[in-house]
Amino acid sequence: MKPLNNFLLFVSSLLLSRSVFFFIDDPEGPNLLIVTVLAIIIFFIFKVLLVLLSKIKHA
Repeated sequence: MKPLNNFLLFVSSLLLSRSVFFFIDDPEGPNLLIVTVLAIIIFFIFKVLLVLLSKIKHA
């Protein structure tokens, strides 16, 4: 179940990152590197929250 959680977190972080740049009016469009870096940051934030919430739930 762990790889599925990581995959879902990764996909949701990519979608959230892409949606953040959707609202920015840039004629060239979002830079793939910036979207990827933001997605990685969001992924790690989600991962930390998931670990903390699971520890609280099992405590």
